[in-house]
Amino acid sequence: MKRIYYIVTVAIFTLFVSGCGEDRSHGSDNLDESGKKTSWIYDSDQGKLMVENNFVYIPGGFDVDGDGVKEGGFWISKYEAKDDNTTDKTIDVSDITNIQNFLAENFQVFNANSKMFDKSLTQDSGYSISSASDIVGLSASKIIFNETGDIVRNISPLEAVISLQSSQIDGGYEILLPSEKQWMHLVKLITNNPENWTGKEIGKGKLFQGNRYTMSDRRTFVIENSILGEDQYVPKDYKVDVYDLSGGVAEWTSGMIAIEDRFLTGDSGKQEYNDINSIPSWWKPILKDQTISLGSIEGAGQYHDGSAIAGTNDSLVVNADGTKGDVDNYAVVARGGSNSVDDNTLVGIGAAKLNYGAGYQGPTVGFRAASDYLY
Repeated sequence: MKRIYYIVTVAIFTLFVSGCGEDRSHGSDNLDESGKKTSWIYDSDQGKLMVENNFVYIPGGFDVDGDGVKEGGFWISKYEAKDDNTTDKTIDVSDITNIQNFLAENFQVFNANSKMFDKSLTQDSGYSISSASDIVGLSASKIIFNETGDIVRNISPLEAVISLQSSQIDGGYEILLPSEKQWMHLVKLITNNPENWTGKEIGKGKLFQGNRYTMSDRRTFVIENSILGEDQYVPKDYKVDVYDLSGGVAEWTSGMIAIEDRFLTGDSGKQEYNDINSIPSWWKPILKDQTISLGSIEGAGQYHDGSAIAGTNDSLVVNADGTKGDVDNYAVVARGGSNSVDDNTLVGIGAAKLNYGAGYQGPTVGFRAASDYLY
């Protein structure tokens, strides 16, 4: 009977995995006689490729956005995107014939009703339906994620997505811009780990910022399994470092916010988490078993809307009216460091800048890559 039960169980598991639509191999069915796992997600062929290309697995097992569903894990690059100086960096963009559709396929708009980033751009978004090859100054190029090298700057969210599509890891998981949920996934694991506080206790001192003006401040955050939940695809004591999530350059995510939904109502300024009632509660970095957010804790960062209600800032002409500047209908969220608005207090893992459009290029904003959630 035990053998029959085992065969049926394996058959059901195999059917489940094959029906998921992607390779989610993680070694959970590789057990020794005692039932202990002998391999993990980073031991799979795909996982090894991700590790070789400087990606780390971020454990899941907890509810990030308050919808009652525990999120799984995902891969993210250890380092920000760097220039690939070893290959021909030229990218052919002639197949991107409709900017509006391309942005709708690669970004999610904040939904004021659901408090989630689950809407797509509509036909009245104001973005151009012309080709990417018509945009003067577009400079997407192949990138890598090495520890050393020149950080990619002056690249718009549009160009970042194009660059990622041409910089995939052959045989690995598809890489994209991190989503807003994934960024807050990182924020919550980081703020709830005493290793990331200067006082070595949660809430004691400040969060590390990786601030280039403070030489003694480290560049890394420690991310561990079993902090807020347990991810079964890595060991309980699994631990990884991720670099420059705070400090350095700010980083694009795939989240967009419509002008009328911007949390600071378009007024120039910055506010801490506790001062803003309209933002989704899951955007606030709250400590485990507490209800008060970290808005007043140095290192958590702030929210900033640096433009007037008229629009968001663009350097490239991505709009249907052929203009650039404060004309965009949507802001793409930039996260983490840096001194992007010449204010050191904005440096922090949870900081969010809401004043840049899909065509904005600036020296203080870059990006990194992540896979989608794997399960």
